[in-house]
Amino acid sequence: MNFNSWQFVLFFVVVFSCSAPLRRYSTTHKWLLLLASYFFYGSWSWQYLGLILFSTVLDYTIGLRLRESLRPRRLIAASVIINLGILAFFKYANFVIETANWSLAAFGAGLELHAIDILLPVGISFYTFQSLSYTIDVYRGDLAPRRNLLDYALFVAFFPQLVAGPIVRAAEFFRELDHPRHFTEKQIAYALILIAFGYIKKVVFADSLALAADPVWNDISGSSPWAVALAVYAFAFQIYFDFSGYTDIAIGIAMLFGFQFPKNFDYPYIATSVQEFWRRWHMTLSRWLRDYLYISLGGNRRGVSLTYVNLMLTMLLGGLWHGASWNFVIWGALHGSYLVFERLVLNRIPGWQSELLPMRLLRWLLTFHMVCFAWIFFRASDLSSSLQVLAKLGELTWSGFDPQALLVLAIALPGFQVLHWAGARWDLKQRLGEAPLAVHVSATTAALLALIWFAPDYAAPFIYFQF
Repeated sequence: MNFNSWQFVLFFVVVFSCSAPLRRYSTTHKWLLLLASYFFYGSWSWQYLGLILFSTVLDYTIGLRLRESLRPRRLIAASVIINLGILAFFKYANFVIETANWSLAAFGAGLELHAIDILLPVGISFYTFQSLSYTIDVYRGDLAPRRNLLDYALFVAFFPQLVAGPIVRAAEFFRELDHPRHFTEKQIAYALILIAFGYIKKVVFADSLALAADPVWNDISGSSPWAVALAVYAFAFQIYFDFSGYTDIAIGIAMLFGFQFPKNFDYPYIATSVQEFWRRWHMTLSRWLRDYLYISLGGNRRGVSLTYVNLMLTMLLGGLWHGASWNFVIWGALHGSYLVFERLVLNRIPGWQSELLPMRLLRWLLTFHMVCFAWIFFRASDLSSSLQVLAKLGELTWSGFDPQALLVLAIALPGFQVLHWAGARWDLKQRLGEAPLAVHVSATTAALLALIWFAPDYAAPFIYFQF
């Protein structure tokens, strides 16, 4: 049940209509949201509801026992091993088999392992990290264990962020759950603006870009070098509009149910360094990797060399979290290398950190193209396709340029970047949400008309649903 489907719209209207009169009855309201969340998740595959129930009961039980146990390390190890073991089986088993077959063939062994016929449960990467953050926080003493199983089950399964984030910490969720959720007109207005903007990003921008770029990505060898270059830039904005659009919708819907979720995107393409990019892109994942992986590895506390090693390991594992292929490993390795390169080389260049406009533009241009280069490995279907893209880009010449592709590059992509910069400069969503009623109604109406007039016939699924 995708957010951009009529089935979801009907589901949301029914759940919201039933939820409104039950808000004064806390337990009943929680049960309604939990059952609705299980229905939402089960609409993809009912058989995998058992997985999310198992993870919920497991970490709830471990959380209760952590404070009382004489050997809490064993309990937290069990939580980490079991949760990551389930994730690894469903997400990486066939990747391991494929890699083993490649290695066996390389050594001339006449043996081939057969792939396992399993379906990747939707959202397993997100709710696994969310549940793990709870047990780790309890183990560290940063959070008291939750004694109400209903509360904890709702934290793991709450449908707005269940399948594609943002990754909400237990402390953030329970803080909202434990306080009376009163609504003001401004909160409702801002939530509706977020939802409207989210649908515009997804349906108008991301799907239109997918319509233009997907045929090129699906036939790289048959596409011109200029078309491939355009597809690389188009995907950079497609994935931003797609994922941040989902996030806006999720945060807006959660807000209508009384929950304030953390921001997940902060206009990442205005970043002037890769480090800043990761402070603005998928911010809840970046925080998770920093707090539960990078710091656990030692962070920057054990010397410069180990800091670089920890950065590389964190980004490698972050890349692998996104998908089971060598392309995602390379994507993570590239970003890890970028971070090390910035610290080792760029930041030591005299004047590199200058706030003068020419230097800021140079840093932005370099950062944007480093990120776009890495997106090649994220988007391409396999390593062979990635190499084909690189070969095509190496064939770019002015004598064989595509005027239409160049026109699109010269108009559309800078236009997206200007929208990006304007949104960051004036915080348009917040301003519209706080604007007088007439302005708010006009903006919402304009968004609905844009959806009707400019939405393509092609409706692509949300990209991050596959993770």
